[in-house]
Amino acid sequence: MTAADEQRQHWSATFAAHPEMYGDEPSEAAVAAADVFADAGATTVLELGAGQGRDTLYLARRGLHVHALDYVPEGLDAIDAKAGAAGLADRVTVEIHDVRQRLPFADAEVDASYSHMLLCMALTTPELERLVAELGRVVRPGGVVVYTARTTDDA
Repeated sequence: MTAADEQRQHWSATFAAHPEMYGDEPSEAAVAAADVFADAGATTVLELGAGQGRDTLYLARRGLHVHALDYVPEGLDAIDAKAGAAGLADRVTVEIHDVRQRLPFADAEVDASYSHMLLCMALTTPELERLVAELGRVVRPGGVVVYTARTTDDA
């Protein structure tokens, strides 16, 4: 079993046991990203590693159409239910996807991409390089890619 597979099992169990683990408030990163997306005129955002959807729903409330991808079905089920309950089902689509694979979008299909803490997960350098190349393919020319990652300098 690979480190990524072990990580998937961890998040699946964690999300199942703690369906409201991160709460409903968006991350600081999502708040900042929404402003960047607005300034760039973005209307569609690809969110990678959407988790339980606190940022997904915030971005949708800000008027964006969010394509939320994650490889943990428990998180995506929660996002789908929350989007429906909040009246945002027309702004949020969810799809199970492993970012180590080709992104399920056409060239230049989305205006922007957002990922919060995904790039510091169990991905190898070649996998990260392929993912970044895929973002270059699916985000329109002049589009925006916003991501966060922890470093060894973080407390």
